[in-house]
Amino acid sequence: MAVGANQFNRRTLFTLLMLNLLNFVSIPANAAAPRPEFQSLQQALDRAHDAKAWQQAQALNDRYEGDAYFDYLYGLAALENQQLDYALLALKRAVTHDPQLVRARLELARTYVLLNNLPAALSEFKEALEFPLPDPVRRNVQAQIQQLATPTVTSASAWQSSMNLAIGHDNNVNLGLSNASISLPIFGEVTLDKASVRQDSMFSEWGAQLGYNRVQDPKQAWLINSRISSKHYPHASAYHTQELGIQAGKFFIDGAKRYQLGLNLQALHLNNQAYSYSKALEAGLNYQLATDKNWLSGLSWTKTDYQQTSHQNQNNQTIQFSQQYQIQQGSLGEQWGVAISHEIPARTRFNYLSRDVLSLGYGLSQTWNSRQSSSLGINLQRRINQAEDLSYKTKRKDTRLTLQLSHQMQLTNQTTLFTHIGYMDNLSNLELYNSKKAFVKLGLTHQF
Repeated sequence: MAVGANQFNRRTLFTLLMLNLLNFVSIPANAAAPRPEFQSLQQALDRAHDAKAWQQAQALNDRYEGDAYFDYLYGLAALENQQLDYALLALKRAVTHDPQLVRARLELARTYVLLNNLPAALSEFKEALEFPLPDPVRRNVQAQIQQLATPTVTSASAWQSSMNLAIGHDNNVNLGLSNASISLPIFGEVTLDKASVRQDSMFSEWGAQLGYNRVQDPKQAWLINSRISSKHYPHASAYHTQELGIQAGKFFIDGAKRYQLGLNLQALHLNNQAYSYSKALEAGLNYQLATDKNWLSGLSWTKTDYQQTSHQNQNNQTIQFSQQYQIQQGSLGEQWGVAISHEIPARTRFNYLSRDVLSLGYGLSQTWNSRQSSSLGINLQRRINQAEDLSYKTKRKDTRLTLQLSHQMQLTNQTTLFTHIGYMDNLSNLELYNSKKAFVKLGLTHQF
């Protein structure tokens, strides 16, 4: 990451201020006290042996996580080693378990500054002022609040890249039917072609991502991300897929509100042949209601052009409006979402292929410790086609339930092992479109 001179000076001054400030802060009599088991870790931190302190903190974590003073030491060690996510979780635990542990609250504020979450940093500094503090410390905290509240010109940029590899099994690659024949109202008993009958297969996939972002000043930032992926089905070769995507966006920050405008381009190949090209314009708002609560709103327009003649009657535009509410309670996160979308066919005579969709979602995430986390996702959709099906002479109406369970385990600072399990049940009023599928995937992600 390249950091502008103003930002470097600001963070350097902030760090020096914090070190001087913390030298004055003593633990109140009724606050958490250090145990003898933490003495070596405390000494490593006092002597600025950051790498050694981080190793010791990780070794003690499984045994002492939840002890307020240990969480403070662990968070400080993580912070000094630029492990900001771990620092954030540990320091939040520390101040939750012992609100009077002022040193932990001040380090939490510093973490928020480094994460560029200035509203949260200001909130923690203001909370610290609610506790008895020596006069020099109180003056320093008040000065820091004033400094953070004063806009400054900063500039920062960064590249990010990652790669993932995975293997798995999908018992219904093409969302086909279990039976090879079906009864249609007009044609009677009909034998389905192979593409309409369920196909199961192992699969392997790989993907790579490259991104660049730049913060122009405290109120503006932009990004560009690219991704490429390939999925190979040895027992269903017609469904080999390759995908290329590019996303560019601009952020505008106004206090607790972050506005985003973006462009998303995607090219999809099926069995080594061009399948579809799409482009999307997106607008969004992320509103931080509190340090642990966010409300997100989004509006998008997407145009999809199918490249194969047999699918060009599906060319369409899609307009989608979405709302999401997120809450984080310690290591537990929840989110609720709703989305409404409307498809506009390129030719009105094909509107029986276009649909209106109402989607409801719920997500739950749990961080178990510094290296492991799990998540659960539930999505329920009501999908109604806009005109009568040509075979059934009635509108197709589907109810689709999707469940996904994931677990991540961090093997090193850059490498994560993940597993995904998923299930989908599509129930339609038209027998031809009933389908179920389940899949499992195991893989690795490496950040460069």
